[in-house]
Amino acid sequence: MSTSKRKFSLLRRREEYHSHYTALDIGTEVIKALVVKREGDKGIVIGVGKVRQSLTDMHAGAVADIQAVIDNCDKALSEAEDMCQIIPGQAVIGIAGEQVKGFSTSVSVPRSQPQTRITEAELAQTLQLVQRRALREAVRQMSTELGVSEVNVKLVHSAITSVLVDGYAVSNPLNFQGRVLDVTVFNTFAPLTHIGALQTIAQELDLELVATVAEPYALARGCATDEIYEFGGIFVDVGGGTTDVALVRKGGIEGTKMFALGGRAFTRRIATDLSMSLEEAEQFKISHGEGRLPADQRALAHNAVTPNAEVLAQGVALTLEELARGDMLPPAIYLAGGGAALPEIADQLALLQWTEYLPFSKQPSIRVLTPADVRDIYDTTGLLVGSQDITPMGLAHHAIQLDTEEDQPLGGLMRRIMKAMKV
Repeated sequence: MSTSKRKFSLLRRREEYHSHYTALDIGTEVIKALVVKREGDKGIVIGVGKVRQSLTDMHAGAVADIQAVIDNCDKALSEAEDMCQIIPGQAVIGIAGEQVKGFSTSVSVPRSQPQTRITEAELAQTLQLVQRRALREAVRQMSTELGVSEVNVKLVHSAITSVLVDGYAVSNPLNFQGRVLDVTVFNTFAPLTHIGALQTIAQELDLELVATVAEPYALARGCATDEIYEFGGIFVDVGGGTTDVALVRKGGIEGTKMFALGGRAFTRRIATDLSMSLEEAEQFKISHGEGRLPADQRALAHNAVTPNAEVLAQGVALTLEELARGDMLPPAIYLAGGGAALPEIADQLALLQWTEYLPFSKQPSIRVLTPADVRDIYDTTGLLVGSQDITPMGLAHHAIQLDTEEDQPLGGLMRRIMKAMKV
C-alpha cells in the first residue's frame, strides 16, 4: 500500500483514530508492527506484521538506511492493517541502540516555609531543576563516549517515578505541607540523529508519533509485576544488533543501558564456523532456538553459539556493574528478545559467579519471558508466540498507558515543562 493510500484510508476512519494504536518495533533483524485496540486499560492485538531487514539497513540498533527502513516499515504496517482492516493514525515507536541513555535523576529541595502548601509553580520549578541536571548528565556521558566536546542530545521520554514529602511517598504532592520535597524522574536521551531518523520515518508513513520510548524501558514496564517493583528485577533484551538492560529497583525503573552485541553476531559466528551463507546461518540459528535441530546439528550449533553467549553474559555483568552504583542488585534476571530463544544465553548467565563480582545477595535466578508475561496486552492473532514478540508487546503496553498518564495531574505538568524547556 502506498503512503498516500494509507492517508486516504485514514480520512475515512476517523472514529477509530483514538481507540487504536500502532506499536512499531524497528529491529535490526525484523521490523514488527502491531495494531492494538484499546479496551479500557487493556490492549487487544488485532493485527501483526513482520518484515525481515537486510544487513545494511541498521547498524548496532540504529537506522543506517532511512529509505530502506521506511519501505520495510510500510510493508509491516500494511500487513498488520490488512489483517484487521483498520489503519490507526497514532503510533508508538521503540528506540534502541548503543547511544540511547536512560537513567533516574533525583533532587531534594528543602522548603524554607514547611507550613505552606506545595503549589504547582513550586513543583514545576523542582521538575525543571531535575530535567536540567539530567540533560547536563546526558550530554556529559555521550560526549565522553563519543569522544566529542559537544553532542546534540534530545530527550526521548520522561516519567516521574517517585515523589516524597518528608520521606513519605505521595502520588500527587500538590497541597501537601512539609520540610523537604524529593522528586525522581526517569529520562531517556538519544543523539539528535537517532530521533531525527525516527521522526522522518513516521512522517513518511503518515503516522502521528505520539511517543518514542526506549525499548528496555517499555519491556521492563510491560512485564514488571507488583512483586518485581517490590523486590526489584533485571530485564535483558537480546536483540539483533544490541543487548538492552533495564534495572528495576526501589519501586521504579532506575536505569537502562545498551551494548552492541546481539543475535547478528551469533549468526556471523555460525556462518564462519559451519561454512554457511548468512541466510542459511540465520535459519539454522532460529531452528536451534526453537529446538528443531537433530542431535548432531544441535551439538554443532551449541559449539558455535557458546563463545558468543559467554561474551554476552560478561557484557551483561559489566553493564550491571555500571547500573548498580555499588548498591545491592535484585536477584532475578528476566530474558526477552529473539536472542533469548538460544538456550546457551540463559546457560552462560547461570554459570557466572555473580556474587563474587557484583553486589548480589545470592546467585540470581534466570528466567526467559513469554508473551503471556506482558501485562494487560492480549493477542487475538495467534502470531505473538516467541521471546522476540515481547518487546513490541511492551511498546503496545506503553501506548495503552499513555492515555492513563494523560489523566494524572503530574503527567500534564511534566509535558508542559518539557515543551517550555524544548529539550
